[in-house]
Order: sequence, then structure tokens, then C-alpha cells
Amino acid sequence: MSSLLFKPGKITREYISGKRMTYANPFRFFLSAAIIYAFVFGFTRDFSDLDLAMEDQNFINIVNSNDSRERDSIFAEKDEKPLKEASTLLASNLKKRDFITLKNPKKTFDSINNMPSSLNRFIYKAGLFERGINNKYFFTYQKALDTLQIDSSFENKLSFNVAHSIVRIERQPGTFVNTLISRVPFMIFFFLPVFAVFIWLLYLRRNFTYMDHLVFSFHTQTTFIILITIAFIIDNIAELSAISIALILFLLYLYKAMRNFYQQGRFKTIVKFTILNSFFFILAVIAITILFLASAITY
Repeated sequence: MSSLLFKPGKITREYISGKRMTYANPFRFFLSAAIIYAFVFGFTRDFSDLDLAMEDQNFINIVNSNDSRERDSIFAEKDEKPLKEASTLLASNLKKRDFITLKNPKKTFDSINNMPSSLNRFIYKAGLFERGINNKYFFTYQKALDTLQIDSSFENKLSFNVAHSIVRIERQPGTFVNTLISRVPFMIFFFLPVFAVFIWLLYLRRNFTYMDHLVFSFHTQTTFIILITIAFIIDNIAELSAISIALILFLLYLYKAMRNFYQQGRFKTIVKFTILNSFFFILAVIAITILFLASAITY
């Protein structure tokens, strides 16, 4: 680890030159660092104070519960009454649009299904499910099907899952942020092969293979994960803003690693360093967007 942190680029050059017994496999090393990162983050960072006040905890527990009987027990009394009467009881708590929807759910869903745009259908269905969950009318997918008198389908299932996740995010934003940040290294892991392709194009005239660039990417990003992990620990102990310092150190490290590994002059390295980081920023935005959507759907 000392060679990785204090001799930028050296470990990569030696690894691709054949000295592989001396160093750990870069892919496994990255995953090990990612696991340690997630472990340290779980103990040193907590955004749960962003969650709603404890008076909403009962609702949150019901939404998060895996026990469908617990989540649907709130409707035991309503289930004994006809749907029309239940809709009347809820009219005071629902918007007019919601009330009409619940009064004639089959007709509403038929009109949604007739929309030509699948995106519009998805948005309308997710919105309907979200309102139903927020108004405590149903919490499980099966209960939503029964209450709204609709058939099960992939689109309906996906819409409900997204709506369910949105409700949880709205009421537990801090917990969602915790989940999102803890998954960042694993998203980096899956995007590094794409990043390595760009580096390969950037150094196309140099005598390096794609795998050489990939190893370089894993080594530098492992350093990034280690620096952020150390920053988490320092912040937790000394209550300092060490994250910004870690980011600056990583940029300096990356520049030095590029110079040592690719052995080009300062000007060329600075130009390629700028281009590389610009592309990495774009790729990071795409990765974070995908991670956010994936986390929202599976949250």
C-alpha cells in the first residue's frame, strides 16, 4: 500500500512489467478498499438526522416493513366496507382528482393504459400509487391491485416499486443518502472499464495495451477510495472537513501518477490531465444519475 500511496504510477509500471507476485491483484485490491470504505462510512457518517421527525416513525416502519400483514393491517376495518364507501371516507383527505380515481379506478387505469407514450403511462401510474401510499390507502403491491381493481403487469409493478421508493426517500432522505454514498465505489468499479477506453484513446500513440490502462485506472481509483476513507476517519475523530483536502490530494496524485506511468512532459500531461478529468466528470455525472435511479428503484 505504501508504494501505491507514496509512489504514484510506480506500482502500475512494475505490475504490467511482470512483477505481479509482489503486488496484490488490482481488481481485488480495489474491491477490498471499497468494502473497507463502506464499513468505515457506516460507522463514521450518518445523514439520518435529515429524516422526518419521530412522529412519522410509525408510518415509516409500516412502509419499510417486509411483513405484508403488518402493512395491510391498517386497512382491516376498511376492507369490511365497499370500495365506494371507503372512497367517501377518504374524500376529505384526498384531492378531487384522487377521489375520482379511487371511485372509479378501473376506468382511470384504462385511460392511462390508452396513452400512446409509455413514459407518460409510467409517470401517471407512479403518481397514482404514490398518492395512495401517502394517504395510507395501501402499502403493498397486491393491496394496490385489489384496492384499485387492476391487473398485475410489469409496468404496474415497476410503477408501484418506484412510487414506494419515492415515498421512502421523501420521508427518509438521510437514510437514502447513506445508501447512495455507500454504493459509490461499486459504481466506480463498473464504470472504470469505460474510463479505461477513453484513456486508451488519449494515449493511442503510446505503447500501452487496454489492460495496462485498466490497471492504471484501478490503481488510481483505489487510491481515491483510500483517501476518502481516511478523510471519513479524520472527520469523525477531529471533526475537520478532510474530504476537500482528500480531493485535492487525489488530483495532485493523479497528475503525478500520469507523469510517472506514461512518462510524458509536463505540458502534455497537464493537457491530458485536464481532458481526462473533464471526461471523468461527465462520466461521474452519468454514473451518479444511474446510481440514483437504481437506488431509488431498489430502495
